[in-house]
Amino acid sequence: MFNHIECPEIPSIKRITVDGKRHYQTPTGVYVSITETLRYMPLPPGLVEWKEKVGEDVANYKMREGGIRGTRLHNAVESYLSGKPMLNIKQEYGVTAAGLFEIMMPALNQIDNIMALEKPIYSTALEIAGTPDCVAEFGGVLSLIDFKSATRMKDDIENWLIQTTFYSIAWEELTGQKIPQVVIILATEDGKLEVFKSNPMDHIQKLEKAIDYYKKGVAQ
Repeated sequence: MFNHIECPEIPSIKRITVDGKRHYQTPTGVYVSITETLRYMPLPPGLVEWKEKVGEDVANYKMREGGIRGTRLHNAVESYLSGKPMLNIKQEYGVTAAGLFEIMMPALNQIDNIMALEKPIYSTALEIAGTPDCVAEFGGVLSLIDFKSATRMKDDIENWLIQTTFYSIAWEELTGQKIPQVVIILATEDGKLEVFKSNPMDHIQKLEKAIDYYKKGVAQ
């Protein structure tokens, strides 16, 4: 069982759709989601080459399948960290998500003193919002933790680090609590587990660049 500690009081916000894009209604305005913001970043060269190789239709199908896989894995992880019974993971979440969950378990068990799971937050300063996976201690350090899955191990995780950096900024803005570490826990279908830990301050400039790309308005 994981220890859960009291989360600082954070105003509730509501996810909405504006012009087909994910936004959040907050007490200080309607803000675009960080996920939507990052869609405007230039695609990594490897992803561009892959899309050209397999074609647009196959690429879109694979990305949709990846989204379904990721959602099921997130649901399993959230249930586990919440202390809910995990009786038949394959039946409840599907074979692929269950396998990824089992791969991720050693890293999940380094989490403790959980403050928030899937808690929507926002930044009035940046006018962006989003829903981080987990705010908790990882290896004894207060961290913003994101759970990711992929077909195989990825070299380019910069957008994930930018995303978690935004969450750390928004969390501090809302609570006054500084988060010194962002953590990406990645499980892949070929059986690998990788944990990426970083200082969010190292990714501030990339976040600013992502916001600039979004404001220019050309999605990738």
